[in-house]
Amino acid sequence: MQPIPIEIAEERIKLSVEYSQLSDRLVELIKVQAQFYNSERHNYKSDKAVERAFEVTETGIELTQIKQKLKSIEKKMSALNSMLNVLENQAKNLY
Repeated sequence: MQPIPIEIAEERIKLSVEYSQLSDRLVELIKVQAQFYNSERHNYKSDKAVERAFEVTETGIELTQIKQKLKSIEKKMSALNSMLNVLENQAKNLY
């Protein structure tokens, strides 16, 4: 069964909403990361060591997960855009 363009558009809207919400949360987590860096930098020999220390905190793990989810959503939205383009061209008898 071939997908219906309206269904694809609705899925894109859902993904856009999720992307927006995750992006908002990402901003909050980046602020926490900056605060962690400012408060903990003196305890470590390098910036990389501070980053690694942050990455193992609950907030650091959440930050990493959100970044991966955002990448996943971007890929899904790209695939949906491609599918819509194909359906549009089929409707114009270009395929």
